[in-house]
Amino acid sequence: MILDNEKMVRYLMNVIGLARADNSLSPRESGAIEFVQTAIGARKTELNKAYKMVEDHAFTPEAVGAWSDQIKNLEHIIYVALIDRGIDENEKLYILNFAKQVKISQEQLNVIISDVKTSIAATTQEIKCPGCGASIAAIAKFCPQCGANVVVAEADQSVAVSYEIPTNGVAIEFAESSSANFGMAVKAMREAPVNEECIRAKKQWYMACWPRSNIADAFELVNNLKGQRNRKVYLDGEERQWNDVFDFVNCANARKAAYRPNEYCFGIDEKRLNIWGCRKAGMDWNEWSSWFGYGAYSKTGMLGRTVVFTFDKSRIRHELETSLHSCQLCPHLRFDLIEAVLEEIPEHVTPSQNGDWRYKRDYNEAPGAIEVKEVSRSGGMTFTNEYYSSGVSPASVYIGLEILKRAFQRCQVPKDISAAVLEYKE
Repeated sequence: MILDNEKMVRYLMNVIGLARADNSLSPRESGAIEFVQTAIGARKTELNKAYKMVEDHAFTPEAVGAWSDQIKNLEHIIYVALIDRGIDENEKLYILNFAKQVKISQEQLNVIISDVKTSIAATTQEIKCPGCGASIAAIAKFCPQCGANVVVAEADQSVAVSYEIPTNGVAIEFAESSSANFGMAVKAMREAPVNEECIRAKKQWYMACWPRSNIADAFELVNNLKGQRNRKVYLDGEERQWNDVFDFVNCANARKAAYRPNEYCFGIDEKRLNIWGCRKAGMDWNEWSSWFGYGAYSKTGMLGRTVVFTFDKSRIRHELETSLHSCQLCPHLRFDLIEAVLEEIPEHVTPSQNGDWRYKRDYNEAPGAIEVKEVSRSGGMTFTNEYYSSGVSPASVYIGLEILKRAFQRCQVPKDISAAVLEYKE
């Protein structure tokens, strides 16, 4: 037999296609396919490529090589079918389809099947007993060591060759791995309300799916898949970037481990206030926060001398949406609260030296900045401070707490959370 690499791949695809005809792949079939690979002198590269191509395409067998190669291919196809001690209806149709391409009669086909059966019966190929692990003949129905029913045991070990990704919820799939946490990952996967397993290119893959509302139940699997390359996530059936979906999990784990979890998302445990209820917003309530500069100054009043700052809430909302995109599934994030806080922030504020809102001091003049002159007196002396300002800053954390209190009331936030946050002291 002389086949180039491309024809070897096609030859093996024909054999693998038979093994997949019943939508499962048993350990006995996997071993038989490896036997065929060795028999035709193919490398692991060709075998893996054949597996992948069968999986990625709607596959039908196709004769390859010289007529003698095609007959040998048919023999190997029948060999894989018979190695599981029988030919089911799907495998029968597959073999007949290939036999027609090779153009042999039913009588000739019967002779080939008989010869393959004789070859299998005389083979010295051995397998491991699924019950006790002893080496036994490949054609054995019962283990001579422990008496286990090999046929039934192998049927239980058969694994599907494909599965469908659910179109609703959050689905995670991953491949077998040598990582230390792999066993725990498989355990977590099998506890999911929807879980499947299959074999692709001789590698076992696992899939687990949860409803969006139960995303917290997936954290154990996510944590055990850290650092693994062969992992994917799907949101309502559409593949997404892993970090776009699970970037918040480390933060959620930290919240769970926090001394007072209800305070964690609002930054209270670190003596800083985050009125949005999410640290990842990156918009704390302090005089240095850049979002207090999202807006513009204007002058009002009868003489046009009153300076007011108008918050640009559209820009604030945009920045929040951008920052929190990867946290959209976090079970602790409340978008209704964020919207309520945004609405409770005043549209306009009038900054003053001693009021609730002050001028935010800039080191240099910036676009949209105004020049501010403040007069102060100390020890009978008068001082004038001049600087530029492109935004405002709150005089106290309590202004933010009042905004948050009104937002809590609008969203009916549980009392244990609101009490923990609103008792914050600077």
